[in-house]
Amino acid sequence: MKKIYQSIALLTTAVVLLSSCLKSKDLVGPDADNSAGAIIEFSNPGPIASSSATASVRLARYELTLPKGAESPLKFRISYVGTGKPAPTDVTVGLAVDPASLTTHNTQANKKYNLIPTDWYKLPATVVIPSGQTGVDVTVPVNTNNYVAGQTYALPLKITSASTGTISGNFGTIIVAIAAE
Repeated sequence: MKKIYQSIALLTTAVVLLSSCLKSKDLVGPDADNSAGAIIEFSNPGPIASSSATASVRLARYELTLPKGAESPLKFRISYVGTGKPAPTDVTVGLAVDPASLTTHNTQANKKYNLIPTDWYKLPATVVIPSGQTGVDVTVPVNTNNYVAGQTYALPLKITSASTGTISGNFGTIIVAIAAE
């Protein structure tokens, strides 16, 4: 019986002493083996519209009100996330208007939006997330002079390319609904 206790004590000591030699790996997080790495996405420019939570189209939809009769800035942010660190180099991000996502939204949602005419805004084709930063603020001037009373317009935006990272599947496209005061 004494030999059994000695064997158990020796085995326990060996396990405790040698367990510090094991290399632990992160199972979840930016350094985990299965991590997607850098994700390029639209940050939340405002509260997500309530209808987006139940819609089968997984697009973030935001509703903003801009003053009527002036050129107003529509502001949103494109973020470099998923790594827990800022961008290691400049990241060039391509932007475009995505009318197909607005059409899909309008067929499935209670609210119907009109595609904002192209001569009412100036969307840059690309923006750059600077090295050492976690995102870039983008300002799109929107001319509200021609708004029709009672109409809600929308600007469906899509990240089309990124020089580094993966475009987000959930927040790579957003619909920004714009109403005039």
